[in-house]
Amino acid sequence: MTTKTKTPVKGLTFTHNGHRYKLDGLPVTGVTTILNGGIPKPALIYWSGKTVAEYVEANPAEIESLRNRDDVDMVRELAGIPAKVRDEAGVRGTAVHDFAEALATTGTVDDVPDDLVGYVEGYAAFLDQFQITPLLMERPCASRKDWYAGKFDMIGTSPLLNDGKPVMIDLKTSKYVYGETGLQCAAYSLAEFYMDEDGNEQPLPEIVATYVAHVTPMDRDGENARYGDAPLGTTLYPLARNRDEMRGHYAMFLAAAYTHKTTKLREAIVGAPVTTEQKAA
Repeated sequence: MTTKTKTPVKGLTFTHNGHRYKLDGLPVTGVTTILNGGIPKPALIYWSGKTVAEYVEANPAEIESLRNRDDVDMVRELAGIPAKVRDEAGVRGTAVHDFAEALATTGTVDDVPDDLVGYVEGYAAFLDQFQITPLLMERPCASRKDWYAGKFDMIGTSPLLNDGKPVMIDLKTSKYVYGETGLQCAAYSLAEFYMDEDGNEQPLPEIVATYVAHVTPMDRDGENARYGDAPLGTTLYPLARNRDEMRGHYAMFLAAAYTHKTTKLREAIVGAPVTTEQKAA
């Protein structure tokens, strides 16, 4: 009798259906999933309530219609508004990232939708201003030691940043940028390898610093308008200014990873109710 030995799966793969990574054939947690599950986001609670309140104020006729419909759960409809707004922003962010990658690598983009032209113009101005030369764009990376994976936006160089040495630049299209982006960039920068376009593992270049480029619509009318707390156009913010700061951010990332990993353990801490008919342990 001949027994067939299954060939071990090696390397990092990504499944778009479900947005899941696998490393050596086993599920591996994504960097953003770790941060979402391991870092408290109190501002999100306020944002969710504010988003619903703004929708109610801006759509009185639709709210009245919902109130009078028997086939619609008004509370459920309103409760779903933050998720809808978040998903729409995610679609916009993905599109901006795609145009940004094309612009950084080829220098031109075509057929940009009207609602994204301002973002692309702002990003183009940023690339020109800082004389950015991309080294790697949108590549998956992972760590077997600490068991995570993700996809970084850009590793590049600029004569105006860190003596022209490689830096990690993350792109954000949200209204604000947050410190946890530093943890995200540290995880990418200190990953053990990235996957090249042929599916081979390659060592990352030594990243000397990390940044976040806040990509917002370019001010096309010449007004001093703002987007959230940021000026219009693309603004570059430093995160880790050197490798030591990066390692500090990485330690915070690992703490968040542990918090995320132990979610089910915390949920199981509370036991069954104690009754007067049994002795408490």
